[in-house]
Amino acid sequence: MLSAMLEVLEWGEFADRWEAAKRLPSFGRSALEGILELLRSHPDDAELGWFAAQAIAQFDDSAAIATLVNWVTTASVDEDVRAMAARGLATLGEPAIAPLSELLREKPWQVLAIRTLAQVRHPGAIEPLFPLWDEGNREVRAEILAVLATRRDRRAIPLILQGLKDLGARVRREATIALGLYGDFAPEVDAVALLEAQLLDLDLSVAQQAAIALSRIGTPTGISVLARMLRSAHTPPPLQFDLIRALGWIEHPEAIEGLLSALSVPHEGLCAETIRILCQIRDPLLTPQVVQGLVNWWYANPPQRESPHIRQAIALGLGNFNQRESQAIVRSLLEDPDEAVRWHARAGTKQS
Repeated sequence: MLSAMLEVLEWGEFADRWEAAKRLPSFGRSALEGILELLRSHPDDAELGWFAAQAIAQFDDSAAIATLVNWVTTASVDEDVRAMAARGLATLGEPAIAPLSELLREKPWQVLAIRTLAQVRHPGAIEPLFPLWDEGNREVRAEILAVLATRRDRRAIPLILQGLKDLGARVRREATIALGLYGDFAPEVDAVALLEAQLLDLDLSVAQQAAIALSRIGTPTGISVLARMLRSAHTPPPLQFDLIRALGWIEHPEAIEGLLSALSVPHEGLCAETIRILCQIRDPLLTPQVVQGLVNWWYANPPQRESPHIRQAIALGLGNFNQRESQAIVRSLLEDPDEAVRWHARAGTKQS
């Protein structure tokens, strides 16, 4: 039976080889030896290597681990085989930590080893990462923070705080993401104040992640920071779009107020995006505030009403709310001189 399974692994159709790769580990050490012999006989067969990696990963054996490590670290190995080998190492759990820790000693393989350790669901998987922090490699520091962000280990807090001020933009970005995830885990750290500073980062991707992190924390202080930054004339429009979305994710009365105040920002695209975000709110405790705010803004006759793009957004957005005042505005736009606005108004009336 074992020889038949090995033959299927060697020459079978895709589905049959897949099944053989799952069943072979049940034959024990002799199956592993058979798989390794097949690999020696067909060193250039990438498809065989892919299925073999899937099977080998199911053996808790030093030879299996050595084979997977060799594939992961050999540049000439097919990329898909290397990826399967890395996933296989991760599924082995604790036995994979020691060989991956050894890989961390070799600079060419540090990033790959960190990413593989990140997939190992064992508390010991992050232990080898801490000594690497001070090596001075920005890419390594960023990868370490990306792993630690998901593990919530108090030893990561000093690294996160250092990362916020790192010269590498990617390190600052990963530290900012981690701080948002650690916000309620480290009460001794004023996460909102630190993230407010990150909103001013010269690298836009860092500032964008700070906005997302503040929305994740979702405190009134954080909402105030987001709203203030949104209204600032010095905030670049790409970041303002992220701030609008961040406030929309929070779904809190103060966040709604922050969004409503942003309707006065003199940028047509930002105004339209604010309307779109507001009209996606579905919390029944917040929709009256949204509708009343938009209605009041509309009847104040703001200059943005002159834009057909804004009228389209209002027609379609207010159509989400089955309230008398909002529907009155939508119906009034059925007679708008702009054909696209009339079309959106018709669509809005059908939504109610």
